[in-house]
Amino acid sequence: MIKVDFLKTLTLLYVEDDIHIREKFLLILNKLFKKVFVAVDGMEGLKKFNQSRIDNTYIDLIISDISMPNMDGVELLEHIRRIDDDIPFIFTTAYTDSEILISSLQQGVTDYFVKPVNAKEIIHQVQKNCELKQKERELEHYQNEIKKYMDVIDKVALVSIFDLKGNLIYVNEFYKEVSEYTEEELLTKNYKIIAHPDMAKSIFNNLWKVLQEGKVWKGKLKQLSKSGTTFYSNTTVVPMHLVGNSEAIKYMSIKFLTTKEENEKREYKKKVLFNLQETKRINQTAKETITILQDKIKGYKALDKIDEQLENQKEISTKHYSKIQELELKMIGTQSKYENITQSANNQIRDVLKVATVMKNKKETANQSGSLIRKEIVIREELIAKLKKQISDQTTKIRDLSDVVKHRESQLEKKR
Repeated sequence: MIKVDFLKTLTLLYVEDDIHIREKFLLILNKLFKKVFVAVDGMEGLKKFNQSRIDNTYIDLIISDISMPNMDGVELLEHIRRIDDDIPFIFTTAYTDSEILISSLQQGVTDYFVKPVNAKEIIHQVQKNCELKQKERELEHYQNEIKKYMDVIDKVALVSIFDLKGNLIYVNEFYKEVSEYTEEELLTKNYKIIAHPDMAKSIFNNLWKVLQEGKVWKGKLKQLSKSGTTFYSNTTVVPMHLVGNSEAIKYMSIKFLTTKEENEKREYKKKVLFNLQETKRINQTAKETITILQDKIKGYKALDKIDEQLENQKEISTKHYSKIQELELKMIGTQSKYENITQSANNQIRDVLKVATVMKNKKETANQSGSLIRKEIVIREELIAKLKKQISDQTTKIRDLSDVVKHRESQLEKKR
């Protein structure tokens, strides 16, 4: 039965040099498939295949003729297998030459059809091959997913496997870390090696009975590490079978710690696992820091010298601190003296300013008084000059009068 919906998800590369066969078959392929790349010979087919990879266009299957110019189908297959050894490759050929067929089988051809091909038959084969390839991809995907889950479990749980006799044949790193035993100390030992003495035998008898019935056992166990640390775990033990066989061949135990400290450790590991990018960044930063510290440490011959230098530096620092305290005390005294001197100087300056102000006032008063005196002197000098002139005039007048008197007296004498 042709599954049209499934075929519509597929992309093909069809290589055929015969134009009539090519165009006739393309009418069918274009109706059934999502996309069909067409090439007229092996050279063009290889070019389109390589271009599809560059364009991220996934080709699910190749159908090619064998006998073609420039590059035949076998050569094309050889080139394709160098690039992708997994893609289904179907030959169509008008010949049944055994050497050609053997060569194509050696190169990894998936199937071949003799022309004239039955379109329905080849479509069924394409569908079959692509479904098989899809299942393989899905299986690979599921296996990868399971591996991821197992990796997570392996980091946060104690995983062990023991045989039908109860002897350990595998323990993971976390099991060794928590139990504090080495792998050599654990392997071939009974799975109850870490069981706490307080655990009742009936619990393990029940566990073994459930496992022998082919069932899964679940429970909480109290356990003891090599150093004597007690821890608890929620434990699941699963029978393991071969495909198609119901008989168990071994048992897997998965323990999740329930003590507070170990729960915190497990939660931390979960966060680390689910934040890979952050972990890488932290690791890179740590590496850079370690490198810097290593470079610094290289400058010292030994750690004891570092301690010695630190002690010496501590003593030097203590001495410096004492000196600093002494200087601070001196500075406090000096500052007090400076403040007193400053205060005294300020007082003296204020007194000088007061005296200068008084002197200035007196000078201004003296200047004003001098100005008045000078004016008074000028006035008096002018008055004196006037008086002198008056005295001079009076003296002249007196002299003249005296002469007149003398003259009259002489005249009077003559008349007598």
